[in-house]
Amino acid sequence: MASVGGRGAARRLGPLALIEVRDLEFHEHGREVLSGISLSIEEGQRVAILGGNHSGKTALARWLAGWLPAQSTVARSGSVTFQGQAWSALPLAERASAVQLVGQVPFQQLSGREFTVRDEIAFGPGNLALDPREIHRRVEHVMTLCGLDSLADRDPYTLSAGEQQMVVIANALAMNPRVLVLDEPTASLDPQSAECVWRVLSGLSTCTTIVLFDVSPRAAVRMAHRFLFLREGRFIADGSAEDVLLHPLAISSLGLPPTAEAAWLAKQEQVWALGVGTPFTVDGAVTAFREVERARR
Repeated sequence: MASVGGRGAARRLGPLALIEVRDLEFHEHGREVLSGISLSIEEGQRVAILGGNHSGKTALARWLAGWLPAQSTVARSGSVTFQGQAWSALPLAERASAVQLVGQVPFQQLSGREFTVRDEIAFGPGNLALDPREIHRRVEHVMTLCGLDSLADRDPYTLSAGEQQMVVIANALAMNPRVLVLDEPTASLDPQSAECVWRVLSGLSTCTTIVLFDVSPRAAVRMAHRFLFLREGRFIADGSAEDVLLHPLAISSLGLPPTAEAAWLAKQEQVWALGVGTPFTVDGAVTAFREVERARR
């Protein structure tokens, strides 16, 4: 488990960092939101940053995606860089191709300028002045990837919330970003729509760096390899699922995925085998419980 100390630092800083946060202190509406945190994200990582309400997740997501600083909304101290450069130093087109943010409320993220799903997805790449053939290729690819082919000619504002969120994800992917930042992307969706979203996200190329912010560890364990627990603007834990999700403060704030909770109860009843790790996914639970059964024979 990575050392977490100082004023909320998650120290993995190094020359290979794609996005690097150093000692970021940020206040909003008179309240300290981020308390001098540091974080390094390497290319290709799948990172889950988990925390309860008012933990600072959305603010940090906006900083990582380059939405902040903006006008008078600036940090009190610290910095966020992409490959060593501040977001403000990057041209807008380069910034848009570097990172995309998908938030919680889909209709707020639609452009409002296009009348079909196909044109909505083409809007972003079109602003990059790409060759029309490249725009067409990207649009067709992400529509198929996100299961939107049958909705291509629909008005985005006539779609369900789940369908709109899939359009928002397609919009982001059409920009061909190196980093995809997800701020509770299924918070407003029904379970079936949420499952469709997670299926698409879990199937993305490993070349795409993904940073997921959420209040629930259930979805995070399906796609993340590195976990961080954010509480009151500070990182409390940073490491594997077992390192972070079994931290007492994380359990009290986030709860446990059902498989991990079942294993925890088995440990309390002293029927869990020594040396068998805590499972956090269904597949992991099948393997773990088989190992426990074998050990008890």
